[in-house]
Amino acid sequence: MKQEPLLQIFERLSAYCQKHKVLSEGELSVKIRECVNSLSDAEKEELEKELRGNLEALIFKSITTSTEKISVFSPDMHTRINYQGEVFYCLPTHGYLAEELEEAFLRWAKIRSPLSALKDLITDFLERCNYEVKDETSVCENEHCELIAVKKDKTTHRDLHLFIFSSIKFVPQFREEHHATLEKTETEETVIVVPTEKTPAPFISFVREHEVGGVMIWVADVEKRAVNPFIGTPKDAEIEKNFANPEQARRAVSTWMRKINFFDL
Repeated sequence: MKQEPLLQIFERLSAYCQKHKVLSEGELSVKIRECVNSLSDAEKEELEKELRGNLEALIFKSITTSTEKISVFSPDMHTRINYQGEVFYCLPTHGYLAEELEEAFLRWAKIRSPLSALKDLITDFLERCNYEVKDETSVCENEHCELIAVKKDKTTHRDLHLFIFSSIKFVPQFREEHHATLEKTETEETVIVVPTEKTPAPFISFVREHEVGGVMIWVADVEKRAVNPFIGTPKDAEIEKNFANPEQARRAVSTWMRKINFFDL
C-alpha cells in the first residue's frame, strides 16, 4: 500500500492540532472528513481495504486513543475533557489553558450553528408572525448578524432589532462592547437570537453570570425549525403564539434559576 496519502492526511491534521492545542469532537471530525475528501476515490478505497475499516473512523480513533494508532505519524490527542456539554480533546503534553478550551468551544459553535441557517430560520419565523424583514443592517459577520423586522397595520407599528449569534457564549462580550446598541427604545424591541446547545450548561452559566436588562433572548432550533423564548416576553401576542413551546421553555428557565438561588445561599 502506498503510504503517501495517509501520511499527507496526518501531516495536515498534526499541523492543525498543534495550532489549536484543543479541539472539540465535532471540529476534529469535520477536519478529518475534509482531509479524507481530498483523496481520490481510488486512494480512499485502497486505504480502507488495507486498514479494514471506515477511514474517517479509523483516523479519529488513531488520534483520540492511545491503543488504536494506525500510523506513527498520527497526532496524539487522547486526553478527553467535557466542557459545557461538549467533548474536547487536547494534546497530552499540553497544560491546556481555560482560554484555549473556550476558543475551541466557540470555533465549534460557528461550524455547528452557521449564522446563515439561523438567519433563515428566524426570518421564516418573523414572516409567520406577519413581520417584514426590511433591512439587513450588517452582513453576517464572523460572530453575529443584525436584522430589522417591522410590522405595520392600521393600529400598530412594531419594530424589532435582532442580533443573531452562533452561541449564547458570544453574547457577553458583544454586550460589553455594544451596550448602547442593545438598549431598547419606546418604539423598538431588541432581541438576541441564539441556537440550542447539547445541554443547558451554557444557558445556566449565562443566567447566573450576566444581566441583559430589557433585551429579549430567543433560542432557535434549526433542526426542528422552532423558536422559543429564553428571557423576556414580547409585546406582540402573535410572536408568543408562534413560539414552539413557550410555557415549557419558561418553566425550564425558572427551574434553573431556583437551583442557582439554592446554591448561592
